[in-house]
Amino acid sequence: MPREKKKLGAWFPKASVIKGATYDPEKVKSISLLLFYQYSKPQWSESRKLDAVKFVESSSARLNLGGRVRVACEGLNATISGPKGAVVEFTEALKEFDKVFNETDFKFVNDMPLDRAFPDLKVLPVKELVFYGLGEERGLDTVSGGTHLEPQEYHEKLSQASSDTIVIDVRNAYESDIGRFGGQASIGGAELLDPGMRKSTDFVPWLAQPEVREKLKGKEVLMYCTGGVRCERASSLLQRELGDQIKGCFQLQGGIEKYLMAYPEGGHWQGKNFVFDKREAFGVGDPAG
Repeated sequence: MPREKKKLGAWFPKASVIKGATYDPEKVKSISLLLFYQYSKPQWSESRKLDAVKFVESSSARLNLGGRVRVACEGLNATISGPKGAVVEFTEALKEFDKVFNETDFKFVNDMPLDRAFPDLKVLPVKELVFYGLGEERGLDTVSGGTHLEPQEYHEKLSQASSDTIVIDVRNAYESDIGRFGGQASIGGAELLDPGMRKSTDFVPWLAQPEVREKLKGKEVLMYCTGGVRCERASSLLQRELGDQIKGCFQLQGGIEKYLMAYPEGGHWQGKNFVFDKREAFGVGDPAG
């Protein structure tokens, strides 16, 4: 039976929701989560963006997947759920749709209970994957952002002396309230700065504060977020505003999600990782949330 497609509502007139990603527990014992983002190079045209929307809708419906997908001319940001084979097939189809997805860092969270699956697929066409409200004249590219570090490299940077290293949490305050990189403090590691943001656009005025700029001068600056996409935009802004006044800007490849895969005992992470899927938040020893 074809899955029903509807509009999401007045707040998102161009968005769609496809209902009915359900599974027979006798046949499907667990599901996988797929988390990824990818910036297109060069940016897609509006017509290519529409092609991407149609591709995500049709492929997800065909493979019986649920999830949340943001589509912009600059690329995709997605969390997808479904049976492991179907989720892997979706990634292969993405690579056929556009070769840029051969570069994507796909993160798979396998063996999740069925109740961690999204019951529908929501596709949101947007202007920016991470909205900073800078306008086209002050827009950011992601090519000039921070250096990507794998979890092990990032862990080593976190362990550096606080006199030389700052780490910035570029998530919202309700996320950092329940978990953060703070374990390195016990060994005199990187000093944590939390902007206390209510929304992503708060990062722009926070970074413009003279006391913040002074704090960052002459330091190596690390950034982290849930999966990495917010660091792309934040590091690009930092590089543009203070690139010649800091010793370097580094971001966690794959975000907290990938770090906790590499350090299942927690590493320097403390607390829970807030996520935008049915797990809601998870910590060490509690991968399903």
